[in-house]
Amino acid sequence: MIGKPLSERYGLGPLAGEKAVAIVRERLAEDAPALVQVRAKDARMIACLIVRADAPTVTLCRELGLEMTLGGSGVVGLIGTDAARLFPRLSASQRTWLGAPCGARETKVLLVAGGIALVSLETNEGKVSVTAVG
Repeated sequence: MIGKPLSERYGLGPLAGEKAVAIVRERLAEDAPALVQVRAKDARMIACLIVRADAPTVTLCRELGLEMTLGGSGVVGLIGTDAARLFPRLSASQRTWLGAPCGARETKVLLVAGGIALVSLETNEGKVSVTAVG
């Protein structure tokens, strides 16, 4: 906690890329159908994946009008430009990435799991690659 700004101590700061990739890989078995459903609606959709919600995450969900319980997980779809607006602490390049439509075999994920990270899921010949976006 020492050396961190108050907003990161009591809010959701950035989540390291490798940790984000590991969390998404761990959740794929359970959440892949919901992630695919979000992406199938529109190429502009972003899947917001919430994993094991802590107190700051529950607060964020309430601010966004979502119901979430402590320790809960779930997936919600957002238009990418809306997601970029709702998460102003993301960098300009991250907000630009969110605002651009997904590629043909891509699902963009905004991960909220004790921090916030952006992840791209790409499917090729039945295999899924998970990449952190910085």
